[in-house]
Amino acid sequence: MAVSIHQILKNIKSDFDTAITTAQFNDNEYANGNKAKEALIRSQRIINYIHEFIKSEFLRCGVPAHMIYPPIGKPSPEITIKGFLKSKNQDVSIIPTKKLVTLTETGAPELEKVLTVNIRSQLSSLGKNIDTLYERTFAEALNLHLSYPKQCLGEVYLIPTHEYDDKAMVQNKIVFKSPSKVENYIRMFQAINNRRSDSGNEYKYERVCLLIADFRQKNPKLYNSLEELKNDGLISKSTKASLDYLTTDHFAENLLDVYVGRFGRGVII
Repeated sequence: MAVSIHQILKNIKSDFDTAITTAQFNDNEYANGNKAKEALIRSQRIINYIHEFIKSEFLRCGVPAHMIYPPIGKPSPEITIKGFLKSKNQDVSIIPTKKLVTLTETGAPELEKVLTVNIRSQLSSLGKNIDTLYERTFAEALNLHLSYPKQCLGEVYLIPTHEYDDKAMVQNKIVFKSPSKVENYIRMFQAINNRRSDSGNEYKYERVCLLIADFRQKNPKLYNSLEELKNDGLISKSTKASLDYLTTDHFAENLLDVYVGRFGRGVII
């Protein structure tokens, strides 16, 4: 069954706001809303909503359910892939082989044909953490592409137009900060996006999806164009930034197109 990204964002807001205002999560009480929010994030519930959306997008594009890991509706098992420097669990993977035991072996030939998507979100403390988060994102593509140059990698990142204020959470209140530096984030993620050749540019992803959402509204608004961002005063009218191949539109299709170009049809679709 298809999963709407708009419903996903609505679920995320509901869980986030409830944890903050009640200082409760999963039937447990916490010292304040900020502590409850931290428990919610640690539980992975928020990010798992987006995991299921990505899985549903691959299903919609014709990827067999048995190739998708973790299985539909489940948060585990995640597949571990050993790259040039380290091993890391992959959030969503498409695996065209049943020999999963080989996927943790260095240089296993099956690994290059595994399509992976990693997923992150940052609804508060974005400004002070973005450099570290971006460097980590950059390094993870490099880690895998240095070992598996043809591997198709996707990245999904959810950021708010206005961050939740951590200080207000301590008082169990929902307050939003001034607008985030959306234009800077678009430029940063576009710089590691749209890797088309399987040689060079190992630090790039074959496709990045930057989810830009306004959580101040009852039904969070998802931005899919520069014009929407300009009209709402979130980026400059004269910006040179681009959202090409950076929105949810055709995210799964774009990744699968690159995959077919490298490995041919009949492998996963």
